[in-house]
Amino acid sequence: MILTTGPASHDPARDIPELAPYARTTVRLHPRRGVPGARDSHIGGPLWWPAAEPWPSCGEHRDVNGRQLGPYPLVAVAQLTAADFPELRFPDGTDLVQVLWCTDWHDQPHPEGWGQACVLVWRRADDVAGPPGGRPDPGEDEDMVPRACVLHPERLTEYPWHEELPPGLAGRHEAWLEERGLYDDVSTIPGCKLGGSMRWGVTDLPGTMECGRCRAPLELFLQLDTYEYDMDADDRFRPLEERHLDPRSEAGRAAREPTGMTVGRGGHAGLYVCSANPRHPASLFTQ
Repeated sequence: MILTTGPASHDPARDIPELAPYARTTVRLHPRRGVPGARDSHIGGPLWWPAAEPWPSCGEHRDVNGRQLGPYPLVAVAQLTAADFPELRFPDGTDLVQVLWCTDWHDQPHPEGWGQACVLVWRRADDVAGPPGGRPDPGEDEDMVPRACVLHPERLTEYPWHEELPPGLAGRHEAWLEERGLYDDVSTIPGCKLGGSMRWGVTDLPGTMECGRCRAPLELFLQLDTYEYDMDADDRFRPLEERHLDPRSEAGRAAREPTGMTVGRGGHAGLYVCSANPRHPASLFTQ
């Protein structure tokens, strides 16, 4: 299945040429509910996990008296392959990355982060011998347990959130967006995506975006969103192939909310990794 984002109504770089070097490619994943294979790229669903390898868990849970709870098994969030996403920087010798998280909220490796505690597992798919291991029951926190979705990637160009730009250019870009009412059209792309830039509409961009271990810059790896697009029938981000769907129908809701997750308070979250070494602890910022 091919899913296509509508064209942008404007290109800000035509009016602000200094923006052009900051254009970024993002991969809109277009997850849709399905039955992905264990070796496929997908959100939710089974992971290509060695049967002999212990499933990771989170033991950072306490009751009201400070007593240890758990540990609780992590939830499988996503699996991505180098074959499907060559733009990802896979560490040498790996071609598969798996994202898992604890459904509870945690402080993050970056001191200003707050969200689910995430683990990225980088591996070589062919090193998983025999049938994959089964994943534990994710428990009852359905808000943060994604439904199994197949992916329909689409490469798009976007410009960074204005706070990521140099001060003078940031002000001009923000004023340009406000004057034309284009924040929801030509700024950051919503939905589940790889790379690009995240919208910081709830909190400001943190003062520093550095790896908590080595202080290298953090970069957006994966964005997860409650909604793929708005209810507005004219929303650019509603795929052209699905505009016949009533967003209030069962099929329309499944397209608009494919993962079934409520991220934050119905917003989105960005999983950021170290630009120098993606094996360093990742941080999740929720909006």
